[in-house]
Formats: sequence, C-alpha cells, structure tokens
Amino acid sequence: MTTRDIDVAGERLTLHPERALYWGAQRTLLVADVHFGKGAVFRRAGIAVPSGDTEDDLQRLDALFAVLQPARLVILGDLVHGAATVRSAWVDNVRAWRARHASIDMTLVAGNHDRHFDVASLGMAVQPGRLAVPPFVLSHHPHPHAEGYVLAGHVHPGVVVRDGWRKHRLPAFVFDRDVGMLPAFGTLTGLHDVANLTGREIFAVTPAGVIPTR
Repeated sequence: MTTRDIDVAGERLTLHPERALYWGAQRTLLVADVHFGKGAVFRRAGIAVPSGDTEDDLQRLDALFAVLQPARLVILGDLVHGAATVRSAWVDNVRAWRARHASIDMTLVAGNHDRHFDVASLGMAVQPGRLAVPPFVLSHHPHPHAEGYVLAGHVHPGVVVRDGWRKHRLPAFVFDRDVGMLPAFGTLTGLHDVANLTGREIFAVTPAGVIPTR
C-alpha cells in the first residue's frame, strides 16, 4: 500500500493507508478516533458484533511503529469508546501494549468519548482541549484556531470514489485552508460523507493506498 506526502503549513506530512498521519520532522505519529473497547460496549448492549477489534487496532499500531519508528504518538480524541467493566479484557490488553512501547511518548488530546474512562490509567498523558505544536494545533474537534493550522478528528470523514460503474465509500483525509481532518483509525468506526468543496483537498484511503480524489 502506498503512502502520500503532502505539504501543510510549511511541513511535510505523510498520509498512511492505515488511516494515520506521520510528521517526520518531529517523529510524531497522529491517529484519531480509535474507540478502543467499542465492540465490548456494543455487546453489553445486546448488539452482536465480533470480538477482537481492539486487538486488531493494537496490531495495526504495532505495524506502524515498526515501519515509522516514531518517538511520539498523539491521539486526536476518542481513544476509548465508553466505560469499561471489571471484565473488560481490552483494558488489560491496552495496558500490556503500552508497557511494551514504554519508550514512545503517548498523548491523548481528549475527545467527547474519553470522558467515560480514565485514560491516564492506561499510562498515557491526557491533554484537555487542544495541544499547540507549532505550526499545528492538535485537537479533537475540527474548529479553526488562531494559534495554528488545526489537525483534528471527530468527523470520521468518508468519500465516495467511482471505479467505472462501481462506487466505493472509503475513509478519507480532508484538508481545508485552516483545518485538516484525519479518518477514524478504529476498526468499528463508521463514515461521515464530506462534500468536495472548492479549495478542499480530499485523499481517499483505498486498498492500494492513499489517492487524491481529483
């Protein structure tokens, strides 16, 4: 699968087909909307979904770490999906995974779902609101900010790509003048279709890699 390098706010960023963004100059990996434990929350509510979603997402992060060798991971909100119980195996799995990667600095910019769980108990720093790392402002909500170009999540952006007579609804990276949105990283997350506005750059995440939509 091919990556895509783009320039944003004077910095070179790499869009990865695993729905992650890498800022090479700062050795920083960014993901958004992981939603650890979402399958467990659904199953407690009586919704039949397969188990293993958290383990799959941890393995995907492991693969990104192996290839990119980041010094820092920043999660742009919604690391977890909801409250956990004493029987929530995913919590122990995430703690063990964090311990294996103790050398990597990990920070969560808290999102709306994260209020349901003490993310600091997983061994990660928690930043409420936003995190300024010039020239960027790292946030969960994609609202412009005076301090810099905003990189955010929350929306779970998606786009429809046509392949002849077929249509594919795919996760997407979206970049406007002042705000960029990452696709949701989590396995069980949905998509919100975004409009192809004038001046907006949209990059679809396809099985072959990241491609521009126009």
